[in-house]
Amino acid sequence: MVRGRSEHTIASYGRDLRQFASYIHALGITLSAVQREDALMYIRHMSKEKRYQEATVNRKISCCRTFYAALVRQQTCASNPFALISVHSRKSHLPTVLSVSEVANLLSLPWCDFRSARDMLVFSLLYDTGCRIGELRSIKEQDIETDVLRIRVLGKGKKMRYVFYTKRTQSLLSSYLSMKHERFDTPYLIVSNSGKQLPMSTIGSMFATYGRRLGWQKNFTPHVLRHTYATHLLDNGADIRLVQELLGHQSISTTQIYTHVSKERLARVYEACHPHGRKQHE
Repeated sequence: MVRGRSEHTIASYGRDLRQFASYIHALGITLSAVQREDALMYIRHMSKEKRYQEATVNRKISCCRTFYAALVRQQTCASNPFALISVHSRKSHLPTVLSVSEVANLLSLPWCDFRSARDMLVFSLLYDTGCRIGELRSIKEQDIETDVLRIRVLGKGKKMRYVFYTKRTQSLLSSYLSMKHERFDTPYLIVSNSGKQLPMSTIGSMFATYGRRLGWQKNFTPHVLRHTYATHLLDNGADIRLVQELLGHQSISTTQIYTHVSKERLARVYEACHPHGRKQHE
């Protein structure tokens, strides 16, 4: 079930299964006795009472379906109660992105100690590289090639790729590493105040804190910086195949969502190429 999955995905599946088991236990039902009606009731519980977003509900449905498929293969269950339940049809939600000025405001925030330097390095690297947060957490110092400003990361499906960062981030990285080496002896790049691999809970709190500090009403998460990275590359003329490679997407269709949010780029292409568009500036 978890073959080729990232550490973050495996942890999410574990939480999903524990949540489902707790729900079923509260109903006085064993896992092997769950019927399709129970599964539908659980989905309504997640959607109506928990008010989870569609993507979260879809992941939980897929997780439970895969779990029961394994139980059926092992002959622990006679049938899969989630087999005929389709995932919710996703609405066409465009990803949240930051504007160029918002990124500038974020990355210009001052830092003065190990914690604030680490936080700013997380923001800078996510925006510079477009990494998934799980990929960033797994980076070790040996993966960084400072002479060419690039980092080797291990993405989904254990696929290795290179991502690149700026000289500005290199300066921050050097200062951060100096403070880190004074405190800890650990191979991981991004660590907690106790020298451990930075927990996801700390990252969530970090993004919430800085979002409030900047007065942003929009959603601000690690994936928003990944969306922003891709969108800004396309806005500035990067080829979508290049962006696909940098993001570590297996399919170009996954990358194509960013073409819908690159309105500035579309406007510039129109003005540069359409005869009437050019005349407006002549």
